[in-house]
Amino acid sequence: MSLLEVMERLTAGEMAGWGLVLLFGLLSLIQISPLKLNPWDAIFAWLGKKLNGATEKRLLEVEKQVSDMWINNHRQCILTFARECRQNIPHSSDEWSNVLNVAEEYEKYVEEKHITNGIISQDTHYLRNLYQELSMEHKF
Repeated sequence: MSLLEVMERLTAGEMAGWGLVLLFGLLSLIQISPLKLNPWDAIFAWLGKKLNGATEKRLLEVEKQVSDMWINNHRQCILTFARECRQNIPHSSDEWSNVLNVAEEYEKYVEEKHITNGIISQDTHYLRNLYQELSMEHKF
């Protein structure tokens, strides 16, 4: 039986099946070859991007929300501490250390993002001056 006779006996479905087997074998051989060309990685990477696209977008939104919460928390901490100091509410050295660290982190963030911070910078300046006065007078 010749190859031509075998091909004539195969139906279209059988031909498609053999075509897939041949394609799978060819892609596997390319993967093994020393050319460092891996078609399976490209296929799976494309499929992964299609499946995870919505998840990555949602993750970016969540990161933005967390960043906004972080910056708002820092602002509120500085404003509250400055208000309490103006009302002569005493604070421990640990509280002072914390608020000065928060102020430093906030200033770095503002500088990196090129944000204007108005009242916060004034309150931070006030707190640093007050801290210097209190530490020179040993009032901690």
